[in-house]
Amino acid sequence: MTLESFLKEPLQGKTSLSRVFWLYGVLGSVLYSALEIFLDPGSEAAMRTYVIGGLILSLYVTLATYRCAMNCRSAFLGRWVRACALISLLLLPVIAYLSLAGVLTFDLPAGERMPD
Repeated sequence: MTLESFLKEPLQGKTSLSRVFWLYGVLGSVLYSALEIFLDPGSEAAMRTYVIGGLILSLYVTLATYRCAMNCRSAFLGRWVRACALISLLLLPVIAYLSLAGVLTFDLPAGERMPD
């Protein structure tokens, strides 16, 4: 399997739903998250690039999930997965805006500290 077919087949609906979920979704997200170890959290440009890359990965996995949703044994599960993918696609621009605007952070408000 070439890299081109590895990336194109899910978008063409030629991959099993379980493979899209586990390989592209779960493993892809874990590997992408591991890249953050090498980033300087103080570099706004690096963090914005990382967020945009994560959004592109999320878009790819969501589209692949939608296209491959019917490649499972249960028609009900396929329809349910497609509905969830559509909801995700609708929410992705909102999450992108909030993330890039700096609203979605893990910082505590000034003066507060984590409970012991």
